[in-house]
Amino acid sequence: MRIQGGGFNLMNMTTGQSVLERRKDIPLYKQLKAALMVWIQESENGTPLPTEEELCRQYSVSRQTVRQAVLELVDEDLVSRRPGQGSFVKRKKISRDTRWALEDFNREMRFHGLEPETIVLSLTVEKSLDFVSRNLGIATQEEVLVIRRQRFVDGWPVVIQQSYLPSRLFPDFKEKEKELESRSMHSIIEQDYKYELQNAERTVEAIPAPTKEAELLKISPGSPVLYSTSIWKTHEDVCVEYVLEWYRGDRSQFNIQLNRKKEPAV
Repeated sequence: MRIQGGGFNLMNMTTGQSVLERRKDIPLYKQLKAALMVWIQESENGTPLPTEEELCRQYSVSRQTVRQAVLELVDEDLVSRRPGQGSFVKRKKISRDTRWALEDFNREMRFHGLEPETIVLSLTVEKSLDFVSRNLGIATQEEVLVIRRQRFVDGWPVVIQQSYLPSRLFPDFKEKEKELESRSMHSIIEQDYKYELQNAERTVEAIPAPTKEAELLKISPGSPVLYSTSIWKTHEDVCVEYVLEWYRGDRSQFNIQLNRKKEPAV
């Protein structure tokens, strides 16, 4: 599930105004933890947490309440403690391994002990733009399916994906929209439409986050993102998907396996 506020009001920690409620069903340390999690979501790796004294003053709670909230964040690997320095934001990075390229994103994340979630932002049929036509090897202005999805890991937004598929190859694909929240794009392509994926051409580069993607990823516009483009082809060398991806730079990494090229025998 995506991180939520926990059913009570949260504050902007810079205001210094306490918003914790005295209620029996939600202990104060749980409320403070939830408030800190929202703040962590907006912060960069390595950002120092306010001191115990500051948190006590801002939220009108005891040191024991603060320590219990921070301890749970440490246990969940969202905060690290440095002796003599304080506590700091520590966000786990998702790792995309090229050896999992054909596998389900959800399955890959769960293999690494992470909990994934996908929402479909939009699914439309549009006239292909020049750069899309060029990468899919189709005619300009040919109809394409444009599928835009947002991926979360352990409740945090980590990647925006925008896929282009030749519409003529995927009749009735709009009926699959709900399935895309639980199934991978590739399983639908291979199992439902019988296109066996063979290989992909992928590029990855660091770029400043565009405004729209930054808003969805909960980062500031211009923050670094890993921008990936991939072209997926079948055994018959038919391009079936062109996908653009924006990964949070502070929460993502790519693992690439390298092999020495074998020289032909003389």
